[in-house]
Amino acid sequence: MQITTKNVIISTELTKRNVTMENYNAKGINLPKTKLGLAKMNKLLDAAEELFTNNGFHGTSISDICKKAGTAVGTFYIYFETKTDVYRFLMWKYQKQIKTLLSDSIKGCSTRYEMEREGIKCFVKFALKTPNVYNIIWGSLSIDQKLFVDYYSSFAESYSRALKKDFGEVAVLDSTTVAYMLMGISNFVGLRAIFEQMNGEDIDRIIDETVMPVLNSGIFKNCEK
Repeated sequence: MQITTKNVIISTELTKRNVTMENYNAKGINLPKTKLGLAKMNKLLDAAEELFTNNGFHGTSISDICKKAGTAVGTFYIYFETKTDVYRFLMWKYQKQIKTLLSDSIKGCSTRYEMEREGIKCFVKFALKTPNVYNIIWGSLSIDQKLFVDYYSSFAESYSRALKKDFGEVAVLDSTTVAYMLMGISNFVGLRAIFEQMNGEDIDRIIDETVMPVLNSGIFKNCEK
């Protein structure tokens, strides 16, 4: 399934943040040491992301990527060993970008409640502006399940650590399960925002009026346990 969005205007500059590469240490990538090299690598990454989104991983060849990027096939192998390495790097880039955006969004928040509210809003607006994130992340299941598992496990681990610091506010002890639950809320509310072509005000409203009250009080009324 290809997820796209049209005519969406979000006032925030969510997709213009650059992600530095110096902390990337997985095998299969040779990071450029010059600005020219970085520009060439980014062209390959942009081309690969567009082709993976439109044609899928298995429907895209290395020569397709190079043709789209306007580079020689030999240039590809300067930076990447395989097509899978490109895909892995794109997933890493999205993960770093999302974590940076979320971290920025909760600056100034003094409670866990505020952090969750602002973090969920931030992710949903990012997802609306950048629907390719679903195509790339979930598309990894057809390539190597470990890519998908590692992506979400890493998110859950860091999320769980953050929740443990706020056990005075969080009512349950299993922070890992809570992390996955909150990630699920963000992911699927993000999908709704894309499907219904919401705007920023719509997103704020559904999170303020539905998501956060559910997190604060639950969804059941007078239910026997």
